Amino acid sequence: MIVRSAGPDDLDAVLDLFREASRWLVDKGIDQWQWEPRIQQVRGDIEQGNVFVGEDDKGRIIATVTVDTFADPDFWRPEDDPSSALYVHRMIVARDHGGQRVGDELTQWVEHSAGALGYDYVRLDCYRSNTGLHRYYKAHGWSHVRTVDAPWRPSGALFQRSVPETTACAADARPPEPTPRTT
Repeated sequence: MIVRSAGPDDLDAVLDLFREASRWLVDKGIDQWQWEPRIQQVRGDIEQGNVFVGEDDKGRIIATVTVDTFADPDFWRPEDDPSSALYVHRMIVARDHGGQRVGDELTQWVEHSAGALGYDYVRLDCYRSNTGLHRYYKAHGWSHVRTVDAPWRPSGALFQRSVPETTACAADARPPEPTPRTT
């Protein structure tokens, strides 16, 4: 899989992945992402350079992830040292590539990027009710930090992975520095 920055022309493919994941989740009885994707937010994240896509060997977009420096204050506390991490949002794999370790490959790419940029952790929050996803993350080396029960938020299960020691990248080989979310 080739991972690259998403451009404006990739918006529809990213939204299609979200919609496909939403349908799959509801078919599994999971209430996560049961709304129309927030098009303006995704467009803004693409414009800010925070959305990445994974392409198969035919150039088809089969995965997406949003990575930024936004440590949601509903979840991450000052003692977590929020600036020490990159934050993963909307990591989605096309269903016809499910079970093929695409998610693992995408996570490793994010970790490599985080290490190249000097971050110590990769963090995410996921739906409190999606216990299958919690098991997935734990089985793939993520540590459960805590679960925050904010009644106004369905998310709140917090996970992180330490970034492995990496060799410094040449300046032109570094991934782009994510920016804070503004939308």
